[in-house]
Amino acid sequence: MSKPSLPWAGLDGPIYTPRELKPRKPYVIYTCWAMVVLLLVGGIVTRFKIALMFGALYALTLLTIKDVAITRRGLEIFYQMRITTNYNFWPWSEINAIVIEDRSHPELIALHFGRGNASKRFFFTRQDTQDILILAREKNPGVPIRQLNTPPNSGSFSRGSKGI
Repeated sequence: MSKPSLPWAGLDGPIYTPRELKPRKPYVIYTCWAMVVLLLVGGIVTRFKIALMFGALYALTLLTIKDVAITRRGLEIFYQMRITTNYNFWPWSEINAIVIEDRSHPELIALHFGRGNASKRFFFTRQDTQDILILAREKNPGVPIRQLNTPPNSGSFSRGSKGI
């Protein structure tokens, strides 16, 4: 199967790609593939044939490649599976909020992009974050850009609290 080209491959101008905060470790990937084999064998050997379907879907999920880019057109997400592709495009005119979340990571900052009632979070380098915010103001001057001031896990109930 030939790899389809990315929708933003021919664009001029800057293209910003997010970084992974915590990439999967090799043992996690091996464990997932062992689960696929277990589901497929279980579907063949036992009377629960639905395990075959779950094993096949789980394998497709593991083979899916997700490419994300911020371009002059907006937020672009391209999913590549073995049987199909899916392209999500959020133009700058439809992005109604950007929230900056600094998690005290030495290199990365989280950006939350809002569109309607949906939100996507991606991690960018500090320099890319500044460039993306300048691009966002240029393409959509009315988009509110907010700074998340609360640290993670603050303001929530603890395990020992009684709630309301």
